[in-house]
Amino acid sequence: MMTSRKYWLSGLLVLSSVLLSTLIPGGPIETRSFAHIDPIILGSFNIFLTSLNIGSLLLAYFVWQEQRWSFLASAIFGLSYFFTYTLDLGGLFPISPDAMPLALFSIEIAGTAIALPLTIAAAQAMQDSIQTPIDGRNAIAIDSTATVKWSILMLILAVLAVAIVIFATRSAMAL
Repeated sequence: MMTSRKYWLSGLLVLSSVLLSTLIPGGPIETRSFAHIDPIILGSFNIFLTSLNIGSLLLAYFVWQEQRWSFLASAIFGLSYFFTYTLDLGGLFPISPDAMPLALFSIEIAGTAIALPLTIAAAQAMQDSIQTPIDGRNAIAIDSTATVKWSILMLILAVLAVAIVIFATRSAMAL
């Protein structure tokens, strides 16, 4: 894969994550109430958004490392961002009785606009990787030290994700 595409794709993933993280309910931008939505549905949606957010940061690392699987995952994440924002902008889900604040609208427009080149860049990287022979960077090797470090990181991220989902769901329900 061309080095510049690796940088662009990683950068778009990080930027998408940062934009989405500013929209956590209870923060300064997402102030709408979703108290009328079933807590299970709202919690599930917040799990999806948190996974998308944290997953994008992890995925950026693997794109940087030029792992082939990460290009397909990046395309799926790009589409997920696009559909998440367009569903909200289109008033389809989640629906709130409160008007969408201008800052939220602006960030969602920016996020939608970034999701398209993210998806396209990921698809191009995936196509390039198919045409490139596998080298040592894409080989599977088990390193016990790295496995322990990744396990600790995943545990920390899981705890963080649970805290974010609980906070976001409670804030969205005005609890």
